[in-house]
Amino acid sequence: MKDKYQSARAALISEQEQIKQRLDDSEQYGLELAMNDSIGELSLYDQHPADIGSEMFEREKDVALREHDVIRLEEVNYALAKMQEGTYGTCEQCGQAIELLRIEAEPAAVLCIACAHEQSHPLAMHDRPIEEEFLRNGFSRTNMDGRDYTGFDGEDSWQGVARMNARPDPDSVIDDELYEEGNGYVDQMDAISNMQYKEQLPD
Repeated sequence: MKDKYQSARAALISEQEQIKQRLDDSEQYGLELAMNDSIGELSLYDQHPADIGSEMFEREKDVALREHDVIRLEEVNYALAKMQEGTYGTCEQCGQAIELLRIEAEPAAVLCIACAHEQSHPLAMHDRPIEEEFLRNGFSRTNMDGRDYTGFDGEDSWQGVARMNARPDPDSVIDDELYEEGNGYVDQMDAISNMQYKEQLPD
């Protein structure tokens, strides 16, 4: 097995050293320093976000680069540990041998081609902002349609607001009580139509 995976072991060790060296040389991509130290500011409290927009972008990019290296280093270390255990080259899902062509292309692979294809999906995002839990379709959290609920839900709230904004056409209104009730108007002055306004103008 040592001869079979010798080139893969060499590739993993080389990549491991490169990642460690890159993290050490860049001081964790400059993240070991506070942001105000890295940009030469005594304090960031007096800085408008737009004034440090470029610096903030670079900071976020450094975080992403470091995270990518850390994750990759964990994958490489895991593959080397499997070599030490003697389980390297075996698919963790089906237990079959991982194809040599796949190992040559990706020495840190832990799944065979078939199992990797089955699990191929966008990476799940973790540690997302709590606000994203509320970013759903409109009124999805308060829409009670199809449930045994007769209360005032989010859809009813929207319909109530929509009715307030619906201003009837004065020419089609027969009952002036609509205006008297102030249906759709916030201020009483809003109920005065253009026609009523023109009628009170002096000739």
